[in-house]
Amino acid sequence: RKEAKEAAAKAEAAAAAAAAGGGAEPAMPAEAPAAVVSAGAGASAGGAASTGSGGGSPSGDVGSKPPSADEQSLKRWSKITQDMHTILSQNSVLALCHFLCQAGSGHGSTSEGDTFQMTTDILVALAASQAHLDMVRSELMRVLVSLVTDIESSLAKCEIMTAEPSTLETRFLRVVRALAEVFKEALKKMPEKELKIEEFLDAAKIDTLWGALDRTLDRLADTEVIATPAQRLLSLGVAPSAMRTEAASGLSEETKAHFASNVQAAPPKPLLNRLLPLIEAFFVLHDGAKEAEQDKQDKEDKKKAKDQEEAQIASGTPVAAGAKVFEEVDEVSFVEKSRLGQFCKRHRRPLNALIKQTPGLLSKSFSPLLKHMSMCLDFDNKRANFRAQLRSRRMESRYETIRLRVRRSEIFMDSYHQLRQRSSEEMRAKIQVQFQNEEGIDAGGVGKEWYTALARESFNPNYALFIQAGGKACTYHPNAMSYFNQDHLQFFQFIGRIVGKAIHDGQNLEAWFTRGFYKHMLGKKVIPADLEAFDPEYFSNLKWMLDHDITGIVELHFCAESDELGRQKIVDLKPNGRNLPVTNENKHEYIQLMAEHKMTNSVRQQIDAFLKGLHEIVPPEMLSLFDDKELELLISGLPDIDVEDLKANTEYHNYTPQSEQVQWFWKVMSEFTQEQRAWFLQFATGTTRVPVEGFKGLVGMRGPQKFSIHRAYGADRLPSAHTCFNQLDLPDYPSEDVLREKLLQAVRDGHEGFGFA
Repeated sequence: RKEAKEAAAKAEAAAAAAAAGGGAEPAMPAEAPAAVVSAGAGASAGGAASTGSGGGSPSGDVGSKPPSADEQSLKRWSKITQDMHTILSQNSVLALCHFLCQAGSGHGSTSEGDTFQMTTDILVALAASQAHLDMVRSELMRVLVSLVTDIESSLAKCEIMTAEPSTLETRFLRVVRALAEVFKEALKKMPEKELKIEEFLDAAKIDTLWGALDRTLDRLADTEVIATPAQRLLSLGVAPSAMRTEAASGLSEETKAHFASNVQAAPPKPLLNRLLPLIEAFFVLHDGAKEAEQDKQDKEDKKKAKDQEEAQIASGTPVAAGAKVFEEVDEVSFVEKSRLGQFCKRHRRPLNALIKQTPGLLSKSFSPLLKHMSMCLDFDNKRANFRAQLRSRRMESRYETIRLRVRRSEIFMDSYHQLRQRSSEEMRAKIQVQFQNEEGIDAGGVGKEWYTALARESFNPNYALFIQAGGKACTYHPNAMSYFNQDHLQFFQFIGRIVGKAIHDGQNLEAWFTRGFYKHMLGKKVIPADLEAFDPEYFSNLKWMLDHDITGIVELHFCAESDELGRQKIVDLKPNGRNLPVTNENKHEYIQLMAEHKMTNSVRQQIDAFLKGLHEIVPPEMLSLFDDKELELLISGLPDIDVEDLKANTEYHNYTPQSEQVQWFWKVMSEFTQEQRAWFLQFATGTTRVPVEGFKGLVGMRGPQKFSIHRAYGADRLPSAHTCFNQLDLPDYPSEDVLREKLLQAVRDGHEGFGFA
């Protein structure tokens, strides 16, 4: 510190001399030397401007423009920086390295962390000097080799549950961060040197430490267990809409057991918390940037190849198609094949456990995982990060509440006309709904019912916007003949906005789409296999063609025929396709083109209009974090209404879990069908949908608000509800039969509409 003070004094003297030479620069503030050091030799003009705005003497050349005040300041700052490099002795630089590598734990006070960061900034600035760069690298290398050996030895002796906190890993992280920044700065200042941090790390044998980290994390494979209902559903590997179909006819015992698990996510073990700095250091050195560039170039090359293929098709030249047209092709990217990709896939569960404990990691040291390997993140962590991003966007734009007054019988058109002129920014504001001729005041509950009723009306056949897919699950796909409704594209854009608004507000819709349509929302490629959920009978016919020799059996051409209100329409799948016969040799190409036509090209305008509205509210890059099954959960919530989960997340007022009426209530609820349970949920909470977190994620006007049962009086009265509070007022009925009769009557007749009881 003494030497630093002396250096600062000399720098101030140099500044004074420079000012005297120029004659126009005011005295430099005392803190200037520190700013210079942290900024390096290439201090920005913006930073220089803060030192003063005096002008120098004009140049002696006639007609030449005199240097500006900023240019003069930048020149003088550069001179001062050079002087600092000269003044600082080797002992000073080594003292900075020693302080960074040895002192403190890094988890102390904020001031301690700031001090370490300042030390790193100074070392990075010094990297602009070759002499200091060599000194810094040499000292950090010595410390790094020692730390690698010590940590590797320490990890071999650690117990999972009793690992003691250690400063070794924290010091290692500081050294790695400093080295990465030093090399980055040095490469910027001296590009001709071709400095590579990889060679430096190889000399330190850091790969042996990563191997030890792998082995230690393997011992923690059971760190995190599947806890939330959404995560348990996704672990089954089936689409939520398919599970909804099974729930309607009764879940299997195996599925019930899977969902009945009350296992909670276990907190990270002490050893995993100790390993966190090492994992952060790994991500510092493996950020995936280089591999991402390779992937970008690879995509460009493939796009060129596809354009050439389409040009061949346009010219009528036959194109060979892959035999495995119905298989999902998972292309392995350069990032996935890299050390980063392999690490994330191998240690997915410990990484997710740490993120669940500290969500902020994804925006900081774990950002490479979020940016390049998001498929390794659990849905719960993806959703938490997604909601955090939406909150930050909401804070950036504040608009007045949108007040809607709609007729329940005309909810679609009334909502459309009142919202169509609103900008995307305005649509992010709160919406407050009033149903005409109804007494309900929207404190949250009416809005939830508006979302439910509006989503349901969007699929009204009278609008001809969607058709029901032919699979078992009740899913929808854009209607190729929606153009009979002259406003169909505006309606698709409006529905896209409503879906985006529901996602933005955390509301779940009674809306399920085909796999292919979800993939379009995510910007992912739709494959022929997705045709099965859209039209299973046609899919079976195509699959039969693929598996058998069709010579002399099938007479088809490269065109799609359809009957539109008695008029035959023919669309060529390729130029002059109606005159090109399908043969056993080109049937693969036909199947691919036909699948693409049915799921994409025939409804391209409708898809584009829907996506335009959706992306006005939720940017595509934010949605791309999810896969198609996760997106369905995000939009529609859980497919099954689990009474046991509702029971586990219920509060009682003037009742207890042991009260007779409460016992009867849960018995009656368990006997309800899925449809009756949906009626009850609509009656009590304002929506038929279950949040992805299960019933513990219910939201009321005050934010998270569990379902509650309140004692009411009057055995002749029906149960009543306050949807804004997720509250059921249950009278103290004298028998189970009376309770069953009254509850069923209430939910059947009162699950829609609002009034004062």
